Amino acid sequence: MNTSARALIADPPKPPRIGEVTLRALRPDEVLIRSSLSGFSTGTDRWVMTGQFEWGDFTYPLIPGYQVAGTVEAVGADVTGFDVGQSVVAVSATGVTGVETGWGCHASAVISTAQNVFDATGVPEVSSAFVISAQVGYNAASRLAGSPGESVCVIGDGIIGASAALAAHARGFRVLLQGRHDERLAPFEGTGISTRNARATGADPLADWGPVAVIDTVQNDDAFAGYIDALEPGRGQIVYSGHSPNGVRHWGDMAALQQREMRADFVAGWTPNRIVATLDGMRSGALDLTAFVSHLAMSVDAVLELARTVAEGKLGAVAAAIDWRTV
Repeated sequence: MNTSARALIADPPKPPRIGEVTLRALRPDEVLIRSSLSGFSTGTDRWVMTGQFEWGDFTYPLIPGYQVAGTVEAVGADVTGFDVGQSVVAVSATGVTGVETGWGCHASAVISTAQNVFDATGVPEVSSAFVISAQVGYNAASRLAGSPGESVCVIGDGIIGASAALAAHARGFRVLLQGRHDERLAPFEGTGISTRNARATGADPLADWGPVAVIDTVQNDDAFAGYIDALEPGRGQIVYSGHSPNGVRHWGDMAALQQREMRADFVAGWTPNRIVATLDGMRSGALDLTAFVSHLAMSVDAVLELARTVAEGKLGAVAAAIDWRTV
């Protein structure tokens, strides 16, 4: 029996639209999920919706999105470990008729292979809907080579920067998050994480922080120039955490890194173990993103406006999601 669903459909250069799609019958190794919230990635979703993402050969029209929270509606004959009604997250979708799935999670119902579904029992849906973005931040913080109590700076006030700051703080580091938007920095009040607006602090704002490491989620030459001199030669570490489109192949001066004998780490993608660890962090409250998700699109018009805002790179919130229960 096929299932119908509503989905966000991208087909650049036309603007994204909401359309009705059909999900084929469930296969033995698959799970059918009724979506609650799907979280936007303001980087990857933006580039996929505008045809700029270079890691993959996408065919349009397609359904974007790679993180969705919901409940199990049906399981295939060979699936174990998931029950109808269970809270889960999925990190990709498949089985849509007539439209490609560019990971396919921005939809009111999704089919996913069981290996791409994870238990989210006890995790707030508003946090779990950003499990991939949060996992990227968790991954970056896990690479820090310093010791608890030492200073770390996170560059960038989006959802990956927020997640990296929370994960580094949970590891015991003294964390400064530097961004450029007061509205994105405000939710950190009371978390124990310090913040700075780079637009307001003047030149060389990191020198007095003395970081042993920087997590760079912006990855461009200007960001690099803003922190490289604040890191101690022979000891400083940079963790690059993000993706740059449009043919960008470097995020700093490799000669400067070599001259200073700096350590550089690069993170990308996800692994099941890191997804589970991220969900555990959300469950414990260490990676609680609730305060950072300040925008929920709850109607067709609101979804289209949100998609347009993300595609244009103008989202003011740290994070935004689609509430499929009301769309």
